[in-house]
Amino acid sequence: MIKAKALFQNQAPDLANKTKINLKNRISAIMKKFMFILILSVLPATSWAAEQALSFAVSGVVSAVKVKSGAAVKAGQVLAILDLVPFQANKRAADSAVKSNKVILDLATRRLDQVRELFEALSTSAEQVELAETAQAQARIDYENARATATVTGWQLSRATLKAPTAGTITSTPGYVGQVINLKASTPPVMVLNTH
Repeated sequence: MIKAKALFQNQAPDLANKTKINLKNRISAIMKKFMFILILSVLPATSWAAEQALSFAVSGVVSAVKVKSGAAVKAGQVLAILDLVPFQANKRAADSAVKSNKVILDLATRRLDQVRELFEALSTSAEQVELAETAQAQARIDYENARATATVTGWQLSRATLKAPTAGTITSTPGYVGQVINLKASTPPVMVLNTH
């Protein structure tokens, strides 16, 4: 019995190591299959196709179509433009909000410094320090939110211009001036690009 127990104890680590290795191999194989499926599901079907249906990444109204069917285009060439007025207005408003919130943050920070100095001089209460800290924290949140909004509006403004992702030939232009692009609805493509 003692020999069997000693033999089992000597083999137990080997068995555990083999089980761990086998488990690692199985997990690795499953992960490889999963990653392959994930890559296939993430890549657009157009990456294998000769034709790509192109549209805008933002909603708006088409104000200009710059190319016609049969035109050869280079990568990055402007194909169509949405009405930029609302995008530019949103960007200006967001930039103004960043500037004003920065001023408010600077004032709140100065006020906090003043209140802390007064507290150290025993001229104000801890409650006043806490109120100033809260006001400064809120001002920082408002400033960061304004910066995030400005970033998003800048991205939207840049996406209001449709550019060719690669060189190719425009095979059709179903888009037209005045077409409403609504990302929440099924909108036909503005351009179809043949990449071969």
